[in-house]
Amino acid sequence: MTPPLPAPPAQADDRARTQRRVRLVAAVGFGGFFAVFFLPPIHQPEAYHHFADSRTLAGIPNCLNVLSNLPFLVVGLWGLGLLTKRGNFVNSAERLPWVVFFVGVLLTCFGSGYYHWSPDDATLVWDRLPMTVAFMSLLSATVAERISVAAGVRLLGPLVGIGIGSVCWWRWTGNLWPYAAAQYYSILLIGLLLALFPPRYTRGADLLVVTGWYVLAKVAEALDVRIFAATGWLSGHTIKHLVAALAVYWVLRMLIKRSPLRRPYSPDLP
Repeated sequence: MTPPLPAPPAQADDRARTQRRVRLVAAVGFGGFFAVFFLPPIHQPEAYHHFADSRTLAGIPNCLNVLSNLPFLVVGLWGLGLLTKRGNFVNSAERLPWVVFFVGVLLTCFGSGYYHWSPDDATLVWDRLPMTVAFMSLLSATVAERISVAAGVRLLGPLVGIGIGSVCWWRWTGNLWPYAAAQYYSILLIGLLLALFPPRYTRGADLLVVTGWYVLAKVAEALDVRIFAATGWLSGHTIKHLVAALAVYWVLRMLIKRSPLRRPYSPDLP
């Protein structure tokens, strides 16, 4: 049997560069994951459950904070419908992380709605579980697009398991660090992937817009009381839900509008 020809020098250089960057991302990811267990624990303050708008309307307690989760249901179903009918994917296996992402978004509607109906630590678990599923599957989808489809799909289960485990760890120990890392560190890793690896599709910058919407949602959350005092009828936390759902819609919009890019060499690592 004739041995395979060596890769051209340019391709070999690209592959070596990609492998170095993969090792960097892996080091940052694993390093951050283990570091959180050595930090002084942080705990959920009881005041977190006291939202500015606690009005009961039409028999629904904390009504607007409950109902403002409905856009997650809409965009989650919309995304799942898109993925079952069509979608511009170079490799059909890339769909799986996106399916899990939109399932997480859909379940966020029910989990967050349940929590806001009766806010306490026990119901907050069901708010956070589907959100970690969405964050971790988005990280998996980004790995699949930017590094390797096979690697992204293989990482999907472990990443979602880490996200769910971070919520369980908080509930069992009271330490919020692993959950905070699952949410915010995953965003950092996605940003690192966007910066270090070329896209397989157009509209890659849309994820930066998504990040902007998410930051705006967190700002609205932090200004919950002030916004409610200023408007008299709409709280910052309600706005947070609406803007976060808009961020998810922007992800869906990206998937609808994007198209595959042609590149002379795609170092899709195994």
